[in-house]
Amino acid sequence: MTPISITRILRSTVATVLTLLAGVALVVLAAFLVATIAPGGDRDLHAYEAAARCPAAPSAPAECRWTQEFTVSGVSLTQSRGKLNRVLLMSADGVRWETFYSSDGPVVDGIHKGDRVTGTIWRGLLTEIAAEGASQKTDDAPADIRTRVLILALIIVPTGILMTIACAWRLRRRAAPAPTPGMVATLGLAFGLFFCGLFSPLPLVGRDENFWMVAAVWFPAAAILTAVARNYVTRKRTQDTAAA
Repeated sequence: MTPISITRILRSTVATVLTLLAGVALVVLAAFLVATIAPGGDRDLHAYEAAARCPAAPSAPAECRWTQEFTVSGVSLTQSRGKLNRVLLMSADGVRWETFYSSDGPVVDGIHKGDRVTGTIWRGLLTEIAAEGASQKTDDAPADIRTRVLILALIIVPTGILMTIACAWRLRRRAAPAPTPGMVATLGLAFGLFFCGLFSPLPLVGRDENFWMVAAVWFPAAAILTAVARNYVTRKRTQDTAAA
């Protein structure tokens, strides 16, 4: 978002108030999720990882893990955003299993109709397939929701705080005809950090959730954006001083 459009937001009292409310909402949302979901968000994942092998094929959903052979009856890969890759599996007793995957590797992109894979069943769900020494979790595998929530908080909390600060600052000085360079830089940094946060999880594509891997991308990018915002303020103040 350019300084001109950000300035336009801060020139309008209505737009400033709405942006302020949006910033507060982001912080409140993150706080709610961290307080209510994060504490037990990895419970199912730990239960899955600690589950023992079933002594025999379970007749009902069980806490133990059972592995068996499946025949691939269909593979559908997609590049469409928001859609999952699909693999149809057939068990030895003729039961058809439909499984979905968020990425195409390391197993899904290498299997074809008629191939054999080893599937893991837990709580009645097919959670993982393996072939040729590689394994891949299905969309039914338990996820680390706690880490997902913390990553979301990393993305939206700094943005929400800076949006709130910039807009509250402007509303306190609404009698001034135009926002200061500091106000514009602060709100611009807020938007920049938000878009930076959207791209920070890209290293996790096809991998398990990892907060520190996302943070390792986000913090350097945030430092660069902060330096850009500070440089903008310094440059504008120098220009204003020279003009005066």
